[in-house]
Amino acid sequence: MLARAANDIGVPFYRLNCGGQQFLQLGQGCHLRLCRETLTDHTPLFAQWANHKEGLHALLQHRGIPLPSQVGVDSLEQALAAAEQVGWPVVLKPADGGKGRGVWVGLDHPDALRQAWEAQHRQGGARQLVQHCLQGADHRLLVVEGHLLEVAQRQPASLVSDGQRPLREQIVRLNAEPDRGVAYERLRNRIPFDPRLDQLLADQGFSLDGVPPAGTAVQLSRTANISQGGTAIDCSQEVHPDNRRLAEDIAQLIGADVVGLDMISRDISVSWREGGTWLLEANLSPGLRPHLVANPSSDLCHRIVRCWMGDAPRGGRVPTALITGSIGKTTTTRMLAHLLQRTGLRVGLTSTTGMELDGVVIAQGDLAGGGPALHLLQDRRVEALVAEVARGAILKAGLGIAPGDVAAVLNVLDNHVGNDGIRSRQDLARIKAVVAQVAETLLVLNADDPLVLAMAGTRHPDSVAFVSEEPCCAAWHAHRRAGHSAICYSRGRDGTIQLYQAGELLISIALREIPAADDGVIGTIAVAAAFSAALAHGMGLDANAIVEGLRAYGLQRNHRRGRFEILKREPWQLVLAWADGPEAMASLSSYVQAATESAPRRRVLLCSAPDNRPDAFLRQVGQATWGFDLVIVASWDKRKGRPAGEVSALLAEGVRSLGPGGPKVLRVGTESDAVGVLAEQIRPGDLCVVCSYESELMRQQLLTALG
Repeated sequence: MLARAANDIGVPFYRLNCGGQQFLQLGQGCHLRLCRETLTDHTPLFAQWANHKEGLHALLQHRGIPLPSQVGVDSLEQALAAAEQVGWPVVLKPADGGKGRGVWVGLDHPDALRQAWEAQHRQGGARQLVQHCLQGADHRLLVVEGHLLEVAQRQPASLVSDGQRPLREQIVRLNAEPDRGVAYERLRNRIPFDPRLDQLLADQGFSLDGVPPAGTAVQLSRTANISQGGTAIDCSQEVHPDNRRLAEDIAQLIGADVVGLDMISRDISVSWREGGTWLLEANLSPGLRPHLVANPSSDLCHRIVRCWMGDAPRGGRVPTALITGSIGKTTTTRMLAHLLQRTGLRVGLTSTTGMELDGVVIAQGDLAGGGPALHLLQDRRVEALVAEVARGAILKAGLGIAPGDVAAVLNVLDNHVGNDGIRSRQDLARIKAVVAQVAETLLVLNADDPLVLAMAGTRHPDSVAFVSEEPCCAAWHAHRRAGHSAICYSRGRDGTIQLYQAGELLISIALREIPAADDGVIGTIAVAAAFSAALAHGMGLDANAIVEGLRAYGLQRNHRRGRFEILKREPWQLVLAWADGPEAMASLSSYVQAATESAPRRRVLLCSAPDNRPDAFLRQVGQATWGFDLVIVASWDKRKGRPAGEVSALLAEGVRSLGPGGPKVLRVGTESDAVGVLAEQIRPGDLCVVCSYESELMRQQLLTALG
């Protein structure tokens, strides 16, 4: 019921299994609340003492709270003496228990108490309470976060005899009502056949096999608990202000965030100060059924969720950014996380290079997807989430973390065409569009890619930002002229990133000002900066914070992990990179040419590729190595079906197709073998780029072989 209410009002929720126990998580990250039924993670350990009836009485008896007289007993003799002390009639019940189990009410003579005691101990009863039996109606008062939300007057189960059938059959028919069940499968419970029922019927002069006269009212339970088959009526509007204050004071004394108070009152509309109202018990995991039975149209569950998560439309949510595309998404993810961290937020990040919190790796591996992101949303430390979302993760498990505040689609290329039934870029675009569809505040799209541009669909233009490379496409110019978010970029040493909003230039920064761009020679940083600036702006960062954040990106080692990561500068420059596809490889060629313009030196590349890429794709990757002088090609260590050496042969074929003026090519076995060959070939002064899909492992191998 709470999960359904959370869904209705837009609070994210997740069902968790912890050690075989089921929990409900409401909200995300630093806003999350865990609950099991109505017991929450904000309930203090000390407050749980209130579940113990005898302990609750000891806690409150000197606090001015109206309580019935009671005595704890361990034997029948003590119970009989206690009954004389508190005064007949009495109630006998377990000192620790709930749901009305084992409660005997209205015992008015020693023989009745003896029978109840023997029945308790046949069922394994331990320490008991003998309590003076009070006159009045049974009420359940629900207090959440210090506020009395609802009051239900519980009424014991009963029926009016039809005068034709034995009571046993009439009760069976009553139990067959559609809203009655066992345990918690229905709103109301069935009336239990037990010794207490036999005794109660006998006290009224009836038996299960007897047929009372038609119209005779027959009481079926002394207790009014819903779990004992009772019903309830709503009296929330009738509660006297003093009684409301009393309930809220008791919750404060106990220290409970959620508590159900069982009170006997002759008239709940009359102040307890005038007598006639007493507290019987407190429940730290109170069931909601008395209130839902009393008022089936109640919005109680919605109000409880709002009490826990707040009334704001984004109740319980942390700022979330989802980034997808064929290439460039890891760098964009990393850059956006950096911008958010600089505002003081603790940022969780998932990508193909692992899972991070505050820039510290907490799990390694390819974790670009909704599943890993969900783990971070279950971490109380996380105040914002930036998640790279890969095609494979969507296909295997769906997105899993919708909705998102902002989302970006960088491009749709051929990287995974031919895999998992994907036959074309159009197929791939439909998968990437899953991410675009969940952006609630802003969707950032590559306007230069027609398949990505089409994802704007019927969205309101104010909720879409277009990114384009200068001189920019026609769609970008039209979007900017209309006053919507538009971001342009250019590459090279004179490159810039500019963001327009409402027709005004809001952000302008030179590419050379971003340390990770290495004086403007890494053109892919311009793309990442354009997208991350747009996403950050959509998440509420001001222009100055974005510019200053970009000016600091690349100063820390973890900014470049596996992406243009400089491992050594002397006696040769060693760069660890990643390039999946000809477009990404061409950006590496552009980078090494620009980096050696002023100081020519030999440019060396070590590269491989997964063997689940098509032949033509692998040849095109080889052809895109035109910026290098020496290319060492290898097969990925993890083969998925191709014969050994086939991938490196196709890569080498692409390199050789560049002709006599192209790079020299060396074919070796696997990436691990290629590191040894690189160590033999590299010379002082070389600029060497190693392109690997296993960046963590490759870093270790390179530092061992070349360090």
